[in-house]
Amino acid sequence: MRLSITLDVETMDLIDKFAKEHGIDRNRAILEFIESGYEKLSEGGIINLNQQRAFEEYREIKQNIEDMKKKMEDLIEEVRLIHHTIDVEWGHEMRAVPYQSKKMWEFWKTK
Repeated sequence: MRLSITLDVETMDLIDKFAKEHGIDRNRAILEFIESGYEKLSEGGIINLNQQRAFEEYREIKQNIEDMKKKMEDLIEEVRLIHHTIDVEWGHEMRAVPYQSKKMWEFWKTK
């Protein structure tokens, strides 16, 4: 049977070191680790299966960074729009509002 798995670099280094120390190939070392883990489990030992691996953490961090980049791009676009709106508004001729340009006692005067 052929099976494909993904392992992080540290785990692969440990497997290679174990295989070299015992004079066996990598596939046999992986098989021995699986068999010894199964023996421990069948004897009533506790195995923590919820341990998050480094490559899984990397994938999660990468996804969070991509989400953050998307949010930053949206924010940049919104700031550009606001900047454009302000430029357009400031470009118009500035006129005084009638009640603000007259003094209080001249407000009631009409032309």
